[in-house]
Amino acid sequence: MIIELGKVSVFQGLSDEMLGKIAKFSKERALHAGEILIAEHDKAGADLYVLCEGSVEVVSNSSTITSNEVALSRLDKDIFGEVGWLCAGSRSATVRAIDKVEVIQIDGDKLKQMIFDNPEMGLALTFKIAQTLAERLTNTDSLLKQVLWNTGL
Repeated sequence: MIIELGKVSVFQGLSDEMLGKIAKFSKERALHAGEILIAEHDKAGADLYVLCEGSVEVVSNSSTITSNEVALSRLDKDIFGEVGWLCAGSRSATVRAIDKVEVIQIDGDKLKQMIFDNPEMGLALTFKIAQTLAERLTNTDSLLKQVLWNTGL
């Protein structure tokens, strides 16, 4: 599991010792095509997930603009669930397996505690999560501009 965690950009640069500590409060899970891993608006848990194999789609039906369509997809070695983890609120979208999927589920509460107990590691990890969110926001902004341009709004 340490090797898989180390392949994800958010965890790159962390020592094997730190990755080992994260692995202790993580578990591997397998899903079949169509299975839901995270349900939109679910308030239970704030775990993070590392996609090790397969692909998932992220869908939202939280407004009249969306209609449970695929908003985006995630591929191997990606992390998701970070918004729910950071905001400690309800999940912002549904994550559904497209095909056979293997994930690592990281206990979000224990990860937060580890960050507070290890400020240097916490700063590095938090910075990488912020980078990931900034990249996703930039991509979303580009898509929104394209939609607005194409619709003439």
